[in-house]
Amino acid sequence: MLSSHFRSIGVVAGLGACLLSIAQYNITELGRLDYHALRNSDLSNLWGYVDEEGNEYAIVGVNGTGPSNPGGVSVVDINDPANPQEIFFFPGPPSIWREVKVYNDHAYITTEAQNGRLTIIDLSPLPQSTDLPAIVWTPQGWGTSHSLFIDENGRLYIFGSSRGNGGAIMYDLTSDPMSPVEVGEFDNWYVHDGFARGDTLYAAHIYDGFFSIVDVSDPASPVLLGTQATPNNFTHNTWLDDSGRYLFTTDERTDSYVAAYDVSDPTDIQFLDKLQSDPGSGTIPHNTYWLNGYLVTSYYTYGVVIYDATYPDNLVEVGHYDTSPNYSGDGFNGAWGVYPYLPSGRLIVSDIQRGLVILGPTYQHACWLEGTVTNALTAAPVSQATVTIQGINANDITGFDGQYATGYHQAGTYTITVSAPGYASTTVPGVQLVNGQVTVQDVQLQPLESFAWSGTVVEQGTGTPVADATVLLEDEVYTYTATTNAQGVFEVPAMFTGTYTITAGRWGWHTVCLAPQSIVPGTTPITVELPSGYRDDFALDLGWTVSGTAQSGMWERGVPVGTMLNSAQSNPGADVPGDCGEHAYVTGNGGGAAGDDDVDGGNTVLLSPVFDVTGLVDPRVRYHRWFFNAGGTGSPNDDLVIALENGSIAVTLETVMANAPDPSTWQLREFAIAEVITPTATMRLRVTARDVNPGHVVEAGFDLFEVVSTNTQSVGEVAPAVAFSIAPNPANDHVLVMGGAGVLEVNDATGRRVMGPLSSASGRWDLDASALPAGLYLVSVSGPDGLRTTQRLMVQR
Repeated sequence: MLSSHFRSIGVVAGLGACLLSIAQYNITELGRLDYHALRNSDLSNLWGYVDEEGNEYAIVGVNGTGPSNPGGVSVVDINDPANPQEIFFFPGPPSIWREVKVYNDHAYITTEAQNGRLTIIDLSPLPQSTDLPAIVWTPQGWGTSHSLFIDENGRLYIFGSSRGNGGAIMYDLTSDPMSPVEVGEFDNWYVHDGFARGDTLYAAHIYDGFFSIVDVSDPASPVLLGTQATPNNFTHNTWLDDSGRYLFTTDERTDSYVAAYDVSDPTDIQFLDKLQSDPGSGTIPHNTYWLNGYLVTSYYTYGVVIYDATYPDNLVEVGHYDTSPNYSGDGFNGAWGVYPYLPSGRLIVSDIQRGLVILGPTYQHACWLEGTVTNALTAAPVSQATVTIQGINANDITGFDGQYATGYHQAGTYTITVSAPGYASTTVPGVQLVNGQVTVQDVQLQPLESFAWSGTVVEQGTGTPVADATVLLEDEVYTYTATTNAQGVFEVPAMFTGTYTITAGRWGWHTVCLAPQSIVPGTTPITVELPSGYRDDFALDLGWTVSGTAQSGMWERGVPVGTMLNSAQSNPGADVPGDCGEHAYVTGNGGGAAGDDDVDGGNTVLLSPVFDVTGLVDPRVRYHRWFFNAGGTGSPNDDLVIALENGSIAVTLETVMANAPDPSTWQLREFAIAEVITPTATMRLRVTARDVNPGHVVEAGFDLFEVVSTNTQSVGEVAPAVAFSIAPNPANDHVLVMGGAGVLEVNDATGRRVMGPLSSASGRWDLDASALPAGLYLVSVSGPDGLRTTQRLMVQR
């Protein structure tokens, strides 16, 4: 098959009791060894070993916590899976990273502990003796490394060492397995993990987001053959099938994928399929291994999962066991590593918190569903059609050839639904799925008739047409964008019936978001009224520009994707509440771990379009900003600098650092322009987030920018009529207003009422301002004669 698939597998909540069976199927638990009880420690990775008599062992990386609870390597007899026994332990420095591989009766263990070097354990005395010779071997030029691989010819690959870029260092183990001999190095990029067979290395470059294929037939002179980006651009591990044609990868990011590629031509790598388990939960895949047509993957909080990879372009989940049901979603908890190559067929799993888990898998073939979606009138293939097996949320999206491929682990009769932009959705009942068989179900879709629709954008209050305004129409399927002409008219020449939200805006006017409304052929053209003034909540792109030197974490406009550092929110998970839309500017928005897409190695600058404040009374800039700075080495020393420019000079409004109050929250700020700089017709706001050496986690956000005028006439002020006092002013929470009898209301600086109207015969009002954001407010009291007096109130936080 030639089509590429983008799929996920999940279960809808409506299945009720069926969810219990989905939580674990085709895998059962046989035994467990609690390392918190045994060594008061979490675990990292593991590997397996079989001695000359066929006895099976787990070789487990133990993290440790300190001198009284050292890290190290644990060898466990698992012949009785219900009663696993540790038979040997070799201590080492504490570290949350240990990776294990075995060659020629020797175990090799890497660690990122300082000066952890390479541990080598001679396993050959087993089973007669558990007194196993072990050493910490000192290599040349490095003291730490992340992971390793050993090929069938006895070549050891060290990945992610503290030497050079942390690429792949190659050693020969055949002459003396306790004394590796260096034979070459591939150091073009940092290598996080990899797989090698024969004369070829498949290296995972996690921070660069791709894998490389390298000819290492002469390890002293490696030759790069090809590279391939992986779906989530965070390539964690690679593994090859027995044929050497297909490679499989994981991306160690939230809601990412296990992916398959045809690597038979390294200069022309073909992406085939990607599959995500438990979509939307945030869970992260870690390591995947190929075994006899199946992929066995440790999937952190999701546990262990088995995919049927018989057809690498149609991966299907056929087994699952959650080793840590108390953990879910995003986070590095649960199943770190899994080893599937024991002769008994058992799986051994290193669960970070719950210890060594021994599982019994059943390798059952999938039920595959494949076919082609075409136009019912023309027979042309339909791309971007979504095909879903109802009730289980197994789905696929067709490519340009109209082909889809998905499946399920359980045979039965199912209903499938098919939908595509521009076509009427269709349902196909009674589709029979059988284990080990491919069911072909072609589907024809009836095309919908499109229609033209138009509207007008005008200025609120004056009716003046607003030219060059952007109009965005969105529903669950379709998105249309139009621009108004000189008469303020926009037209969508071809659209489909739907329920659309309409967003309209232009720099110099407030963006307006209208409630969803049905648009069908014949719907009356709409008129959208925009209030005049500079206000941008970033629901639309109104012309802000981004520049800078940072290697990652540049400003980007989008719906914020939250990240966490320990228990603190680093990247915001939502924009400022109550504004139009859900967008904001944030520094990097890739999700994952806190440091995956933060500001690194420089600065990122967000610059507003020009705004004119010369006609405004006491103009002010108001905005919400977010700043987070923590982690890393030493005290955080990065900052967020917000400056105002008038075309000639620039002044800093504020410099926000890690010690600023209320981190991990949106903070409202307001500044009187004339108090800091000469107001002009060429004002701009500049927002700079900087990562300063040494690096730390730096995240910033910016939302709901406004220019407001404190012209009290805009809220209906007339000649003074009622004398009153406000105390305290500035205020924080409690405010007392005293004067003559009348009616009080409080408006913000743009004229929006935030309190009142409140009547008082005594002329006394006790106001609670604790819920008001910091800023300027206008307090007005109207007397019995209808005349009004207005005074300013400043609320501080």
